[in-house]
Amino acid sequence: EEEEEEEGGVIVIHYSFRDGIQGPQHARPGVPYYGTRRVAYLPNTEAGRMALRLLEKAFECKLTFTVGDSVTTGMKNVVVWNVHHKTNMEGGPQAYGYPYPTYLFRLTEELAALGITEELL
Repeated sequence: EEEEEEEGGVIVIHYSFRDGIQGPQHARPGVPYYGTRRVAYLPNTEAGRMALRLLEKAFECKLTFTVGDSVTTGMKNVVVWNVHHKTNMEGGPQAYGYPYPTYLFRLTEELAALGITEELL
């Protein structure tokens, strides 16, 4: 489930995943996994809105997240990012946040590597 909203100069994306059972495309088919809720941010600019459209397409294609082991928490069998997002409004790249001047360019390249390009929109 994906939903977005605009707050001033920021696009806020809310992701929500229920617990489930891993499918054949996952690391441990048949094993339960834990869902999660995530929030991510994009600048409310023309480039940010295009990035949002690309992320929506990637989400529809089930490329934005996967089930695996969290590098951050060490938990196994959880929903994890498959495409990098900014989850903080500040703190820079080391805090998965802004400022990060090349983020939208890198995000677009990362999505293109997964086959998600403007031509698909």
